[in-house]
Amino acid sequence: MSSILEKYGSIDDFIDNLVSSPPEVQNFYKLDVESDDYESGFKILVEIFTKSMKYLYGDNKGKVDLDKMDKTDLDKMSKYFNSFGFNLFVEKIEGINITSYGATENKPINENDLKAQCLKIQTKDNMYVIYFDYLTIN
Repeated sequence: MSSILEKYGSIDDFIDNLVSSPPEVQNFYKLDVESDDYESGFKILVEIFTKSMKYLYGDNKGKVDLDKMDKTDLDKMSKYFNSFGFNLFVEKIEGINITSYGATENKPINENDLKAQCLKIQTKDNMYVIYFDYLTIN
């Protein structure tokens, strides 16, 4: 299995290929993200997320309205991320609700974990917290 950059040449070429067809099975593609360089990996995943969202759900200017997306849309994005070995989490925070994005009492987040990095997007009515983690196969 070759890496994405070896096969497609650039992240943009990979994204074009990725979203031009239905999501593939888990780990179909190989995205090399160093586990000890979580910041660089996070930036790559954010780039894939934002460009894929614009491609699939953007208006004619590329703007995506997260408030209009439903569970089916987000599940499809999650499947795309699963196809290259990652989980995608999009948490919607309404009003004063607080979320710990990924942390639980049994599984706290380590600051050096990929999922400790998050992208926050504020819309008119909601805040969205987007984060990623490595896909684990059960």
